[in-house]
Amino acid sequence: MKILTGDVGGSMAFLKKLFSKQSDRNPSNATPSSTGNPANDPDMIKIFDAYRREMYITRQNWLEKVLPGSIEQNWNKPEKLSGLIIQSLGDGFFKEMVKPAEHLFEIDQDHERATTLLGIIYLKTKRVGDSERILQQHIEKYGESDVVLTNLAKAYSELGDDQRSLKTLFRGLQLDPNQDNALGWYMAIQREKGGEEAELEALAQIADLHGSWRAQLWLAREALKRHNLSRALNLYEQSLAASPSPTPSDLLMQLSGDLGNSGCLSELIDLTLPRFNIEFHGLLVGNNIIKASLDLGLPEKAQQILNQLYAQNRPDWKQTLEFWDTGIAKAKLTLAQDKSKDNITVNMLSIKGARLAKT
Repeated sequence: MKILTGDVGGSMAFLKKLFSKQSDRNPSNATPSSTGNPANDPDMIKIFDAYRREMYITRQNWLEKVLPGSIEQNWNKPEKLSGLIIQSLGDGFFKEMVKPAEHLFEIDQDHERATTLLGIIYLKTKRVGDSERILQQHIEKYGESDVVLTNLAKAYSELGDDQRSLKTLFRGLQLDPNQDNALGWYMAIQREKGGEEAELEALAQIADLHGSWRAQLWLAREALKRHNLSRALNLYEQSLAASPSPTPSDLLMQLSGDLGNSGCLSELIDLTLPRFNIEFHGLLVGNNIIKASLDLGLPEKAQQILNQLYAQNRPDWKQTLEFWDTGIAKAKLTLAQDKSKDNITVNMLSIKGARLAKT
């Protein structure tokens, strides 16, 4: 199993969390995932029941038989309705969410969330002018917001105003330099303009902003590519020092993934393990710690992490945990056999030495 690096180029942080399909959706039409491999079928949507067991339902069934009732039931409940809208956007349902998002825009006290969702949906449904209008109005009424500015930059880009788009994007990063979507986009723009060096200069610029920790991760990755471990470790320390507590999962994912794939396993353990929170970081970061521990010949340390993961009682982790169970058992057996061989060699040498002493 490969060390996992995570994806730091997705949506805005709060939407990225809500976009997860690991929800409490529990439709009666769902099919247990054990009946084949529906994960490879683009027409199937993965869901989780109340016990977090993985199940699948066809997109059509979900759209026609489940989603309308859920939206109606939660029409005037902003928290539930926004969650349903975000799940639907993650499933690729954009035009179907126009009316629910417009209603949310009218009733939600979280104006930033409602405006961002409606702005995204307008962009995705080619209503770019409407997207620009509501995003700009939000800023005029409530002040600048990093996520609203980032989506306004997208609207300007769609309208062909690249200069204004870049200026707006950078302003959003000044407010929050750790927006994964915004930072990834900014890096891509600079790389297209001036190649790799321009991209690295842009990252250094963002890393100098107050509170920045994500740009340091990318600079550390580049340092590892150039075999400059000391610089990478310094950047990781900067990133960890500037990050909130508990340490963001995607930070530990990329840090441990990049160090692991570069063969820096002891450094991976030293930086990751003290910050590992089983309930917050879960399986994704735990995988990397277990893998590194096994590669270092430390099956007992891997077993400790595995036991913590098992204690979370997550049926959706079952297959992966069983994989590690087998791997740890094999590692322990190999280690025991190696120790046994060493003991036999020592005993033989001891006997040989004793015989020589008698002659």
